[in-house]
Amino acid sequence: MSRPISIHSAFSFLAIFLVLLTSYSCGDEKELETGLTTINLVNAYNNAAPVNMSDFASDIEYIRLETSEEVFYRFIYLKTTLGDSAILMKSNDRISLFDRETGAYIRDIGHKGDDPEGFSNAMSSIGINSRNKTVYAKGKRFDLYEYSLDKGLLVNTISGPKMDELKSSFSVGSIMDATFITSHGILQDKFAVGYFMNIKGNEPLKLVVYDFNGEVLKIHPNHQSYEKNKNAIRIESSDFHNYNNALFFKENFNDTVFSVGIDTLMPALLYELGEFSPPYAEQESMSREKRNEYMIIYTTLQSPDFVFYNVAFKEKQAYGYYNRKTKEAFLSDPSTSDKKTGYTNDIDNFVSFYPTSINEKGEMLGLITAEEVYEWFQDNPDKVASLPENLQALQNIEPEDNPVVMIAKLK
Repeated sequence: MSRPISIHSAFSFLAIFLVLLTSYSCGDEKELETGLTTINLVNAYNNAAPVNMSDFASDIEYIRLETSEEVFYRFIYLKTTLGDSAILMKSNDRISLFDRETGAYIRDIGHKGDDPEGFSNAMSSIGINSRNKTVYAKGKRFDLYEYSLDKGLLVNTISGPKMDELKSSFSVGSIMDATFITSHGILQDKFAVGYFMNIKGNEPLKLVVYDFNGEVLKIHPNHQSYEKNKNAIRIESSDFHNYNNALFFKENFNDTVFSVGIDTLMPALLYELGEFSPPYAEQESMSREKRNEYMIIYTTLQSPDFVFYNVAFKEKQAYGYYNRKTKEAFLSDPSTSDKKTGYTNDIDNFVSFYPTSINEKGEMLGLITAEEVYEWFQDNPDKVASLPENLQALQNIEPEDNPVVMIAKLK
């Protein structure tokens, strides 16, 4: 996602920002000698149709999260599950565990605060360390914190990378001249990867790989630049995801998903976007209307048989997947919704599915807001009787309740 920010409020934004973000193919795919997989989203869009969950999933588990005065979230993100016992949820200022079977609140992990053990942001982009049985959060400045999943206490501080460029970031005259790490990924549960957002248009750094002591192992340079708007700053998100003990990375204005190694950065997935490929050089100068003419892939998830993606195009969002076996790409029809078109839930004939992550067991996780569940029952009274009993029980949900977790078993 992105938004313009007036230069006059740049320093106010900076304070908030540091806290909140502490080849050709005749078909849909071609395997190159490097192992690069290309996914033709132009063909998928031209043949857009409802994408059924039964294409890639066999059944769905639903967990209604507890709602009370003490357990209420305005914005919440489903990160992962801890085996069959618990669900890990994150918001900007809170990390919580819920019982996977009942949805009951268990406890918070750590806390947000200015004290030595308080995190500055829960960081929904990174999850748990299975080896250490910890969860990550944003610490002070460029540090990361690790909290015990068992007791919820701070057990380790991961120092930010020891780089002169970061040390000088707080002394520059303008935010446009600063170098910042704005998002992180975790590699092999023992290395951190930091992404340098190209705020100034010609940022020379892209990624830094470092150990948990802050020792830099590799710096990947940035070779792309764009025309800088002197009166605004556009904040672009980046996407890290883990799969098969590897870390993957993508920028909004790039059609390639890279595999990040300790000292390598290799193309892994290529989205063929044709004329809809967003031009990196114009990312800040183009108008909102012009931006809507391009496809921007915000998230990618992987499983052994599928690649899942979320595409923003023409002011709407559509979800789709690529089948590694048949080498076909699919995209849900964005014209069927005003805002977003998820995966059609033909397994239970219930609400659509919007995935957020895939856990270590290979289950795909998603959230549906209480408001969307409530509206479904209001709009589909004739379908209620055909629902399974566990879904009929959701009829009493209120629009302001905590969301419902959906866990799909992939084929």
